[in-house]
Amino acid sequence: MSSREGSRPDVVVAGAGVAGLTAATMLARAGLGVVCVDPDPFPRPRVGESLDWSAPRLLADLGLARDELIGNGAGTYKEEIRGLTTSGELLVGRPPPWFHRWPLRFEHTTLHLDRPAFDQCLYERAVRAGVEFVWDRVRRLDFVGDQIADCGLRAGARYSPRWFLDASGRRRLVAHAAGIGVRHWGTDRIAMWSHYEAPLRHSGTVLHLDEQADELSWAWQIPIAPDRQSIGVVLPLSRFRALRRAGEPLLPVLADLLRRFPTLPPVALNRLGPVRTRAYRPYVSDRVAGANWMMVGEAAAFVDPLSSIGVASAMRNGFEAARLIASHDTPNAGAQRALLAYDRRVRHLTHLYSRAVEGLLYRPEVRVRFGMRWASRAYVPFGYLAGATYTRLNPTTPARWAVFTMLLGVFRGWVSSWLLVARLGRGDLAR
Repeated sequence: MSSREGSRPDVVVAGAGVAGLTAATMLARAGLGVVCVDPDPFPRPRVGESLDWSAPRLLADLGLARDELIGNGAGTYKEEIRGLTTSGELLVGRPPPWFHRWPLRFEHTTLHLDRPAFDQCLYERAVRAGVEFVWDRVRRLDFVGDQIADCGLRAGARYSPRWFLDASGRRRLVAHAAGIGVRHWGTDRIAMWSHYEAPLRHSGTVLHLDEQADELSWAWQIPIAPDRQSIGVVLPLSRFRALRRAGEPLLPVLADLLRRFPTLPPVALNRLGPVRTRAYRPYVSDRVAGANWMMVGEAAAFVDPLSSIGVASAMRNGFEAARLIASHDTPNAGAQRALLAYDRRVRHLTHLYSRAVEGLLYRPEVRVRFGMRWASRAYVPFGYLAGATYTRLNPTTPARWAVFTMLLGVFRGWVSSWLLVARLGRGDLAR
């Protein structure tokens, strides 16, 4: 804990989520003085338990082996995704055999996480690395040009860091202070979820898909422990408001929504924990880096959770931000080039993911033209490859970014071709 007036640490990290803790840990291990500011001490409830197939490599780089997380009860294995549609189709997604062979050698088994337990593991590693935690809220950011010269906390402490990392999530501290906008994707949605006492039946995520709606609604079952699963539903916010009467408790609302998925086994209400909600709309910030600051995690972008890339994206952002800062003592000309490159990488990749998720899965064109099975086949190869390729290639040098830019063109062409054919098929090219 610290409240030193006017102190000058190397880095202030605003936010102790996955992105903030990843960056703070790596920076402290590199020998920098790091202060992490967050208003909410641990433990705390979180959603986002199903990881993509790029996550195990990132966890290993942080010193969190996959089998260690399983052993200490922070997660379960995830080998596949099962999709059950309201029309009775079974869709099974798992990495193909070539996915983990030479030369790619991508992971073929990833994880489900008990997020409070996982976040506690990240926090304890940050403490051991030497990160200084201040349980307070950043209240003010003072700029000199594009550089953050000073940040003030609610309790009165002030810091004048060389570098500032915005890991504040949807608070988006720097964006609001600097007037930086966002590009929104999709529509306003809400996630409702709880934890359910139920035995582990198989090592996979189960999604229940209402593919006949104008906008896809879906429910999930994610085993986060041998005897416990996360269960919840995502639907348009407008529909949720129409269904919920004023003042009605959340538990019966969630139970009613889950019953609308015929493929979901009956849920015993007395085995459900507290019900939580999160309203959201996917977005990508118009800018994610400046003279001596970077946005990481949801402060930079938020892709719909159907993609399962939230935790992996946050960790990638944290690693890249830490490497950039550790390589540049001051925000000099070389750092500015690296910051511009970071900005470009984050925005390009998250825009592409958002376009794929929204266009291929949520919007009706592909589903109506080809059916849910082919819509999932359109998305899954992209979903597997984009994140895993980025993590393996680590395109933080001009040469590696040039290679990944070519791959982005391939991914972009794949998504665009499906959308174009679907719209032509409906005589709906204008949309």
